[in-house]
Amino acid sequence: MDKEMQKEGGMQKLLEMIISSPGQGSVLEKLDKKIRKLERVTLYGMLEQIRGRVDFPIDLYKYIPQVGRIRPAILRFRLPKWHHYDEVFWRALGDYVILALRSVKDIEFVKGTAKLKIEYFATRKRPKSAAEITEIVRGLACLIDTEVLSTDFTHFRRMAERRGSLGEMKKEEAALFGVAIEMAASFVRT
Repeated sequence: MDKEMQKEGGMQKLLEMIISSPGQGSVLEKLDKKIRKLERVTLYGMLEQIRGRVDFPIDLYKYIPQVGRIRPAILRFRLPKWHHYDEVFWRALGDYVILALRSVKDIEFVKGTAKLKIEYFATRKRPKSAAEITEIVRGLACLIDTEVLSTDFTHFRRMAERRGSLGEMKKEEAALFGVAIEMAASFVRT
């Protein structure tokens, strides 16, 4: 009985935190942001483990610095090893770059020439130099290439799907939402 009440209390605390905290989007989107924050911490831990030990070819061939809040920084990379890789790998890389950097305005790739373009806004809280971003992209590409990171992309595919509300959810989505709340509640308890 105590565990059940503790579980309900944790869920209540989690929901109150999500509902009462300022932010844009629905409760589901706020929950997604909290989960992505936890995923980002895990991702940076993985990148930290391989830092300095990655010999993965990547070339930053063009860098245009950010101009305040007017124009994002533009970084253009060549990933020669990924020449003609399937779109699923490029989309996964884009997804992980968005997760890692957060304030990405746009990502484009050309798989035939193995080129990647990132438009990124640095902020005072999380400024990243071109060298840091290069190392992040290098690490992510290496982790995807060695199958440490999954290639099941979601961000690109879900952009249109995010417009739905909680009331419009399918059974599968509602079940996933329940699992996500359970996972988040377990993080709150620990």
